[in-house]
Amino acid sequence: MALIPKTILAATDFSETADKAARLARELGRRFDAHIQMLHVVVILDDAHLEEEHRRHLDELMETTGETRRTVMENDAEARTGVDITSHLVRGIAPGETIVESASNLGSELIVMGTHGRRGLSHLLLGSVAERVVRTSAVPVLTVRSDATINPDGIRRILVPHDFSEASAIAIGHAVEWARTLEAEITLLHIVEPVVYPEFYSVDVLPVDLIGRLKSRSEEALRKVATELAEAVPTHTAVAVGRAADTITSYADPNEFDLVVMATRGLSGLEHVLLGSVAESVLRRCRVPMLTIPG
Repeated sequence: MALIPKTILAATDFSETADKAARLARELGRRFDAHIQMLHVVVILDDAHLEEEHRRHLDELMETTGETRRTVMENDAEARTGVDITSHLVRGIAPGETIVESASNLGSELIVMGTHGRRGLSHLLLGSVAERVVRTSAVPVLTVRSDATINPDGIRRILVPHDFSEASAIAIGHAVEWARTLEAEITLLHIVEPVVYPEFYSVDVLPVDLIGRLKSRSEEALRKVATELAEAVPTHTAVAVGRAADTITSYADPNEFDLVVMATRGLSGLEHVLLGSVAESVLRRCRVPMLTIPG
């Protein structure tokens, strides 16, 4: 898996959120010297909730010449940024599966997409489309929420949740290479999760002294990782106590970070199953762009 993508697929539904994601994709294309594949999936089955104007626009777009279609989809982006861009309109039954399949067919090494789209039912479903793409993609996926804040100065501060698993180590590898190319710094974050029991057991969380010891061990372990990375990129560490998804989402303050890089799989056993839901929960609420790395 390429750590710095040279071919980026930017999925669009022509919504404001998709436009925001596409702008970020073009900026990354410029910084990474990558080729951008602009993709719109035309759902074969009629969507009764699709606005008539949008439906007519797509029908007209499918009938236009390649050059006209490219101008509409790229929004003159090539002239403004100097990025090499190719546009594609693909018909499919399920947008998520079609995006993943198209990325594979086009040799894309990164998928960029918004997590919310048009109004009505489509607006509600596009979030699940993004989650489906994250869940099934063999390449990293960069998602951008409608209310996400994108730093106009570029990606300079990267947050990487780390649970000391092999998957997290792979995510750190991606974050380091992105940080080197983008001249950014990274912060490694480990979450100590208190064990919460049902009221029947008359106990709420782990003892305070045990949490303290876990924090100390985590801080020491993170410092070792940071020391190894320091020669490559500026690296900071942080340890917090709380539920993983909630704490990561809260920590990812757009005033402090420009990107979250997170693995979609973690420790073995039960955690291996649960971390996928943690990543998806963060994805739904993250206020900065989020890069998920498949395990």
